Amino acid sequence: MHVTADSKSVRPGSIFFALKGARFDGHDFIEEALKLGASQVYSERETGIPGVTALGSNTRRKLAELASEMHGHPSQQMIMIGVTGTSGKTTTTYLIQHLLEKNGIPCARLGTNGGFFAGKEVETANTTPDALTLQAWFAEVRRLGARAVVMEASSHALHQDRCYGIAWDATCFLNLSREHMDYHPTLDHYFDAKALLFTAHSAYARTGGKNPVGFSNEDCAFGSRLLRENPEVKGFSPQKQIRNLVNTPSGIGFEVALGGRWIEASCPLFGAFQTENILAALSIATGVGIRAEDACRALADFPGVPGRMEHIPNNQGVAVFVDYAHKPEALEKVLLAIQGRRIITVFGCGGDRDKTKRPVMGEIATRLSELAIVTSDNPRTENPSTIIAEIEAGISRKNYLVIPDRAQAIREAIRRASPGDLVLIAGKGHETYQLIGNQKIHFDDREEARNAFALRTPPHSAPN
Repeated sequence: MHVTADSKSVRPGSIFFALKGARFDGHDFIEEALKLGASQVYSERETGIPGVTALGSNTRRKLAELASEMHGHPSQQMIMIGVTGTSGKTTTTYLIQHLLEKNGIPCARLGTNGGFFAGKEVETANTTPDALTLQAWFAEVRRLGARAVVMEASSHALHQDRCYGIAWDATCFLNLSREHMDYHPTLDHYFDAKALLFTAHSAYARTGGKNPVGFSNEDCAFGSRLLRENPEVKGFSPQKQIRNLVNTPSGIGFEVALGGRWIEASCPLFGAFQTENILAALSIATGVGIRAEDACRALADFPGVPGRMEHIPNNQGVAVFVDYAHKPEALEKVLLAIQGRRIITVFGCGGDRDKTKRPVMGEIATRLSELAIVTSDNPRTENPSTIIAEIEAGISRKNYLVIPDRAQAIREAIRRASPGDLVLIAGKGHETYQLIGNQKIHFDDREEARNAFALRTPPHSAPN
């Protein structure tokens, strides 16, 4: 069986799905698919073309089911873990992969940073690819020896049923705050999309004989709502399950309540907000059968996540971190976690995305930093000056500069930093590019920070 949503890849006997996308409408290519030999065509709307079956809103679910069948139902043969939430998905999936692998379960990971298993990395256009790409990748990592997959489940992917057809074993809800308001009409709509992972998508897993266990952060208002509306989902609570938290030079130490007892643990991640991601990962790990003590022990040598509070080493006494925080809640969490020293924050907002968060991020950055430098992020097709002006609309303090050129902004932040100061470069994290107009230009905050130190005046005479 061959299933496709690309008319150009149709061959005699193919099953073709006509889907309306952001750029092209598959319904315009039905005749072409039939001429190329498609034996069956499914569409999202009535077309009047003989031999075409309109499935309406169920079309993408049918595609996901057949994509799984085409590849031999690979998710039925592995431990499948899905993580959703506005922030923290990437860190949590890295943590889960680490906990599983340290306990003898080869685990593939898929999300914002791409797909990874057995030394092979695959770049992905979206946090969560389409169903055909997903199922092909599942089959490939299974062939390479994966016994588990942990992946980020974005709200777009859930709403578009890209994650349907996956036989989940465990799912996790981290949090929800304003994001993707250019796609979701309301926060309730956004929540409903996230909740699909625990409702319709988990129901599919049960049809194949699996019994997925769901976890939700009860300290988050929407996480509590998910628990109320889905009593079978289990709650976890950093407020109740984490105590005696201490900051150490290498991360954080704490005690965690798991399985009815308190266990000492440490993790080389910075900031109390990381306990949400850590506890989510521990809940998942124990939920798929790893002993609590073994999971906690494995935390100690977690290698970290590229672009998530990634430290840029230097010999000039300045703490520099690059972080992906590009949403108000994430930026505030990070800045609150690093209080206690003079902070210089470099940040911007992406173009062609939710505009409502721009003034909010301006307010947060200037409130929680001694100096904020507003710059360009990924402007895409918007004018960077327009984006910056909308950020400035939320700022009432005078402790900020505007430097549109991001490389220059990073250089200026590091130039102004004295020994003991902390520079946070927020918004792009692991990204190695900048999207300007329709061009994708190489740009890496980490490289720019290292270059800035090479150009910097020695610390004893650094200007402020």
